[in-house]
Amino acid sequence: MNGFNGLLLAAAATLIMTSLLFYSLHRRLQRQKRQHIQLNIQQLALLRALIAGLQRHRGLSNGVLCGDASLSQDLATARQGLDQHIHTAQALDSTHRDAWHSLIDHWSRMREGRSSDQANNLAQHHLIIRNSIFLMEDVASEIDLSEGRAELGYLPCIWREVIQAAEWAGQARALGTGIAAAGQSSAEQRVRMRFLYQKIELLAGTAFATLQHHSDEHPQANGFRLQHGQQVMADFLACIQHELLGQEKPLIAAKVYFQRATQAIDELLALVDAALAQLQHR
Repeated sequence: MNGFNGLLLAAAATLIMTSLLFYSLHRRLQRQKRQHIQLNIQQLALLRALIAGLQRHRGLSNGVLCGDASLSQDLATARQGLDQHIHTAQALDSTHRDAWHSLIDHWSRMREGRSSDQANNLAQHHLIIRNSIFLMEDVASEIDLSEGRAELGYLPCIWREVIQAAEWAGQARALGTGIAAAGQSSAEQRVRMRFLYQKIELLAGTAFATLQHHSDEHPQANGFRLQHGQQVMADFLACIQHELLGQEKPLIAAKVYFQRATQAIDELLALVDAALAQLQHR
């Protein structure tokens, strides 16, 4: 009997030890998952800032290359801000090291360049921003940041439609700032601007409709200023239509157009900020 009791005690002890082991393993995996999510949110916040800075740098540099020297100081400030973001990126311990290294290397070559070729300047900016957006999509999809919460079900719209709309608006800002600085536009430039106008209208419209639907279903999680953002976007599209597409020799000042475009882009990026704030809060 004593032997049997001993076996029971041994089995119970083994079961307790096994349970504790599995519990400890579960806690460790949960902690690692939480750290992974936090690191990815940190990367997304940095990429948001980096993309915005690169877009601003693109627009200002194109305006300077097209003849408006009044934008030079703003361009230097934008470059300094990008240097700070890149410095932060260099310290990241990310699973996307190669992609980050590529962006860091590309910026180091771009910032040292003294190219006076407008087309190449835009092309290099388009490329590094496109790769930054691809990295953002990869980071966002690597692990479920919503952790299954329905109130965060809108997140894919942020990393796709909202960011893409902001990029098309950024391209329209860069091209339009150059046109305004030069005081004239070619037929080719107006065709490109019409294309950008249509992309902004489509993607921003889709994004606002998706987020409005989500906000109606989850009003407690609504951190967006959708009506205000929609109005600012509509005003920007009207500006493109009237000031740039309606005439070959635009009268709007490059700095004024740049600011109008920036207001629209900022509204889109504010949606990204709201999403990141909800993620960081959780």
